[in-house]
Amino acid sequence: METSKPGWILLQNAYGLIIGYLIYYIIFRSAGVTAFGIFSFALSFGLVFSFVSDLGINTAHTRMIAAGRDRNEYNNALIFMKVVLTLTYIGVILASIFIWVAVLHKGFQTRYELLSILILIPYFFTLPYVQAVRSFFTGTLEAAKMAIPGMAESTTRLVAVVFFIRFNIFNISNLNEMALMIALAYSLSYIVYAILSFIIGRPWRFKWPKFSIMKEYMRYSYPLIGVAVALALSSNVAQILIQLYFHSYEVGGYAGDLRIISIITAFSGSLTILILPIMTSHSGSKEEYGVKVSQMVKYLAIFISPLTVFVAVFASPVLNLWSNQLIPFAFPLQLILVSTWFTTMATPFWTHFNAIGKTKVSGAINIITYLIIIALDIVLIPTYLFGIKFPGLGVTGAALAVVASGVTNFVLSVLIFNREVRVPDAFGSIKPTLISIIVGIPFYLLFGDELRIPALILIGFFLLYVLVYFGLLIASRTLSRQEVIEIVNVINLKKILKYAIDELRKPSQ
Repeated sequence: METSKPGWILLQNAYGLIIGYLIYYIIFRSAGVTAFGIFSFALSFGLVFSFVSDLGINTAHTRMIAAGRDRNEYNNALIFMKVVLTLTYIGVILASIFIWVAVLHKGFQTRYELLSILILIPYFFTLPYVQAVRSFFTGTLEAAKMAIPGMAESTTRLVAVVFFIRFNIFNISNLNEMALMIALAYSLSYIVYAILSFIIGRPWRFKWPKFSIMKEYMRYSYPLIGVAVALALSSNVAQILIQLYFHSYEVGGYAGDLRIISIITAFSGSLTILILPIMTSHSGSKEEYGVKVSQMVKYLAIFISPLTVFVAVFASPVLNLWSNQLIPFAFPLQLILVSTWFTTMATPFWTHFNAIGKTKVSGAINIITYLIIIALDIVLIPTYLFGIKFPGLGVTGAALAVVASGVTNFVLSVLIFNREVRVPDAFGSIKPTLISIIVGIPFYLLFGDELRIPALILIGFFLLYVLVYFGLLIASRTLSRQEVIEIVNVINLKKILKYAIDELRKPSQ
């Protein structure tokens, strides 16, 4: 695999980490956790129906393009289906608001929830197109074209947040009203994302698509429709339940935890996003395939384990970097981190079934894990339901549901995969995780009770942690000299820049 490809995605995610930290620092410090909770509820209200705009088609498109199908023909089919599904998606959101307010007469805690949903309509409208373009560039392995629009989106959102929230150019005095400004920043940034994706990629010379191609998409994606529905529900139902049974402050705290998690998964995503096209295009023997999967798992462990362990050890100080109001949500963050490790490490195993066309298998695995989240959210989060008293664990209940789901996903994926393909040196694949835990133990014993640590000292601890971690990887021969060179090449900025220039000069068709 060309190392500049994951390098470019890693660069985007590193850039997104810095920009994301600044964005949420401004939001939590200037707008507050409650305003962010109102916005997060509005975002989840719309995203809970996002399966309508996907239905497994994005995954199908990535596989079709990676398998060498005619790009123009299949892009025509994709854009046509996306237009229809997106219009349906927006219609479902508006209909849901009408039913909730006018028919059921339920209403919202404040008017800012409803206004935030309406302001986010441009975000919901452009999101399916952005996802479609990313699935195309994932299939073609054009990492720079995939990354550059995302970096522009992050920058636009930061600029919007600075003006709307930090400088408060609209002179807003009610902090809850700041939720509207957060929603506006998201919508504006995604409009830029969609426009730039089209300008850079120009992947469609549109003409009326062939019905036979659309039928092929549906044959591949219909087992994934259930996955899309379950994923959308499991990703957003917790925020909605927390809002209904608790308060926007708790929603904001839980959403703050998820933003930390998204930073970690973004780094692992630099590798996982390329797994499906790499597996689909593999043409070697089953033994070679097993070796490739083993390498993927090993590299995932190398990247995600130190971040997971370090943030788990310093959960409170990390949250305090944004706001001390987030410190009470440190334990749920630690639980979600455990789940994130299991979910990420399971990715190569269940993605294998998408790569070989057995989407029913991968679909079943993911549906089970998503249904676990939904079921446990309903049981653990509410204080009461249908007149029956429930545990009322709130944010902690949502985190426990995610842990149970992540562990189940990993166990099922590995067991079913091992029936078909043998992965050599399985211990070597997870060895980096054990080393990262060993390195983290002294830090936990010395600083595990600290709630606040200055940012510069925390950065120093992280650099020391990473230095010791990679030192032990090399000393234990978990990392060979050649693998160290490959990792260095991934972050070689000169090679990354040259790769981007070459890629942008080539048409995607």
